[in-house]
Amino acid sequence: MKIFLYTLYAAFLFAMGTGFYVAYRSAEGLVEDNYYEAACDYFTTKAIEDSLDLEIVLPDSFKKGNNVVEVAVYVQGEPLQQVSVSFFSGNVSKRSYDAQHDMVESSPGIYRTEVSIPFAGKWFMRVDVANETIKTSRRWFTEIE
Repeated sequence: MKIFLYTLYAAFLFAMGTGFYVAYRSAEGLVEDNYYEAACDYFTTKAIEDSLDLEIVLPDSFKKGNNVVEVAVYVQGEPLQQVSVSFFSGNVSKRSYDAQHDMVESSPGIYRTEVSIPFAGKWFMRVDVANETIKTSRRWFTEIE
């Protein structure tokens, strides 16, 4: 009976070790780097956004292939001009398709870029807006068919 329990214990430890190894090797990139540092200023950033009455209008749909992405940024109902806006797209299952795009101001408060989405699946999108007053982002997932 002791040999059976020792064997069962060894098999359990081997299975746990293998599970940890596989989980470590196949990380999907869904955890943000420097999460704690980014989260420390969350409430301060939200308070600044509320005081500025910041509104970021995000694109509503994407398709497989080339997409023209437009993002509108408003402060107290007025277009926010000359800020740094970037767009990130990444496939949930393959990190090799992650791409960061700098957006160009096409008209006052409207920022545009072209994004290529090569195949269907679940994609992670992020828009980063920064100037001397505020640095914020919006994140969401979208399903491309």
